[in-house]
Amino acid sequence: MRESSRRYCVATFLLLMLLIAPMTSVTGRSVHQTNAVDLFPEGDFVSPANWSLSSFTSFSEDPAFYTDTMVADQRLTILHNRPLNHDSMTFWAQSTPTDSNNSLGQPDGAVTWSSGPVIELSSFNALGSTGYEILNVEVVVAFSVPDPLYQDSVRFSINYDGQYESLVTFSNTQNSLDYLSTTWAYNITSLMDWTWYDVQNSILTLDYVSVGGTDDSRLNVDAVGMRVDMRTPWYGGEYGAAQAEFSGHYMPVIELDLSSGLSENMALSTCGLESSITGTSGSWTSEVIETPPNQRIGRVHFALENESLDDVILEYSSSDDGVSFSEFQQMNEHMLLPNQQFTKLRVSTTDACITHLKVDVNDPTLTLAGRIFGDVDGLVSNSSRWLLFVNDELVTNEPVSINPSLSMAFPIGRYMSESDTSLKVEVKSWFIWASDGNQSTTAFEISSMGVSGGYDIEWDEDPVCIPVGNQQLTEDGGGRILPFLNRCTDDRTATSNLNIAFENSNPGLVTVDLTQGDIRLSLQPEASGQASIVTTVSDSAGNTWSETFIVNVDNVDDSPNLREFPALIPVELSVASTFSFDYSDIDSTGLTATTNKSWATVDVFNKTITVVAPVLGFTSVLVSLCDQTSCSERILDLEVLSLPDLVIEEIDVIANSNTVRSGDILSIRVLVRNLGQAEANMISVRCEAGSELIDYETLPQLQPGSVSYVTFDWQVPDGMTQVQLRAIVDRSSEIAEGDESNNEALLAVAIEPSLSSESENDETSALADGLFWGSSILVIVAIGVAFVFLMPAKIKKLE
Repeated sequence: MRESSRRYCVATFLLLMLLIAPMTSVTGRSVHQTNAVDLFPEGDFVSPANWSLSSFTSFSEDPAFYTDTMVADQRLTILHNRPLNHDSMTFWAQSTPTDSNNSLGQPDGAVTWSSGPVIELSSFNALGSTGYEILNVEVVVAFSVPDPLYQDSVRFSINYDGQYESLVTFSNTQNSLDYLSTTWAYNITSLMDWTWYDVQNSILTLDYVSVGGTDDSRLNVDAVGMRVDMRTPWYGGEYGAAQAEFSGHYMPVIELDLSSGLSENMALSTCGLESSITGTSGSWTSEVIETPPNQRIGRVHFALENESLDDVILEYSSSDDGVSFSEFQQMNEHMLLPNQQFTKLRVSTTDACITHLKVDVNDPTLTLAGRIFGDVDGLVSNSSRWLLFVNDELVTNEPVSINPSLSMAFPIGRYMSESDTSLKVEVKSWFIWASDGNQSTTAFEISSMGVSGGYDIEWDEDPVCIPVGNQQLTEDGGGRILPFLNRCTDDRTATSNLNIAFENSNPGLVTVDLTQGDIRLSLQPEASGQASIVTTVSDSAGNTWSETFIVNVDNVDDSPNLREFPALIPVELSVASTFSFDYSDIDSTGLTATTNKSWATVDVFNKTITVVAPVLGFTSVLVSLCDQTSCSERILDLEVLSLPDLVIEEIDVIANSNTVRSGDILSIRVLVRNLGQAEANMISVRCEAGSELIDYETLPQLQPGSVSYVTFDWQVPDGMTQVQLRAIVDRSSEIAEGDESNNEALLAVAIEPSLSSESENDETSALADGLFWGSSILVIVAIGVAFVFLMPAKIKKLE
């Protein structure tokens, strides 16, 4: 069990976490794909029904006579076709060589008649018309023949340019001839290439030819004239118009919120954004303008309440990360901004009131391709124009002049609004003429028209899940299964393909994983507290939904866990025996332990139990381990034994002299003592020289406190300078002892080389001397051996 102060901290932390959790969050949708949108598909002219066409007389709603607007063959054509302009005038005879005065001038009902003499008329005065081109000439006669002609005839002829031409002869008529109210006409254009001189000076002769003594009738002539059809100048004006509208998509424009941003001596008023103090300059800086994904920032446009007070200074600043911006630079309105992801604008003014400020995206541009062909004869160049309108705003005003390859582009972002979902385009062409009358055909043809800059962003939205909420569990209780995946949806990724990830702040308390679409919470044993779990759900595009919820595991104060003791522990009578034990307590410190025996004590810190058993035999000790609220008990079974304790007390080496030499035969004596409280029988004693076994012996019995020895003979090998003798008692641990650690002893012995014989090449006398001295030494050695045998010498151990 934890300390109270720690529990207080835990409780405080838990309370704070409960106040803020669970929390859900999203990272923000991502772009699935972007598409360019044609903002004026009607410009391909595939569907004529999309276009509203008209043609009118200038400055009226009267239909045009010579201008037609049509959409055909995937093109728009405004055709202006003026025919030849001509006027027809009749010039009546002004003189008569035959004094036929009643036939002069225009028809007036007074006639000159004749039943034989000819009637001649001339002087067709065309004053005021002689400057026009003659197109057609006719002879016009107002006459009548009251009775049918049976034998007689009437003959008309003309004298022109010194030539005579018979025009017509009327004879054998069945009825009278009456051309007084409706004049008779005869075309003489083909007779010659007429000039006004020829027309005015021609002489027309009208002759009644009488056959026999009795006239059939008579010729009555009211007037004779020359009707001339001439090309005459004229003027006028017509226009053709074509209009189409696209709808169904927002325009690529970002309207800036003038109520946000940073103002310095500027504020919003009823008209818009203006200087706060009249006569002083103020500035306003926009919030950061972020270019839409995969698009380009375009041009800046603003509108004023009074355009005549335009003193606005426009500046821009750009950034590619939205944090570090360049210095503000001055720019002109409608200028294309640098292609950066983030932009800020600043406007400064003293007198102007800015009603709105906007930035277009992708620089929306209207492109137009076509031609102007035919001729422009007679068109007034400075008045004949074609105009382009967008949303009823004039984009351009161009002259109607011959251009076989017309290709133009116009930025039109200024004519769009962010809220607009339609775009209207209108083309008008004015044909104003002041012509000398010639025929003329002019065609304004548009083969394609388009508006770029439109875009559509397909977003991949974040997944959406129902939060699982905070969870309350109990220590050592069961875990929990929380339905989850079937409570998540995504716009593009199937639920089964969503990726689920967990972040666990306390894996030592609880483990979390996903199994068959459910969140599985598994408690760790003997653990309590709280864990913050962050569940993150991501789709195939990396969009995420996340929830942070708290898992609180209530603490349960567990009893200490005292591990089992061995089944039976042997201890020595009246000898302190210490052995280890183990325990655990997850949630408590400061444990205490007691026994029911005064001679058994527990060291909780070092996890040891010490017993000094006073009585032989089997006995039990009750061990209790307690925390602040509960205890755990176990029985410790002991077998109290009276045991021997064998120890190598000493190793002695018996030699002929104090020096051990190679080749010597040594006697090694090993003394064994029983320090225990019981006798030991059949005690094995082993002797080794280095790693080589010398021999082993057995002591039949050794009473408590007594000592005994065994002796081993060993010849020192050649070539050694030192040897380590080892004596081991009860090497195989066949005898139960109170202390098994003192059954071995070591003795290091120094070895000298053996004595060598004299060289065989010595003089005989030297040999004799050697024999003498050798014999003497042998006698001395024999005496020494006898002395040693009677009183053995002791060689001390080398430490």
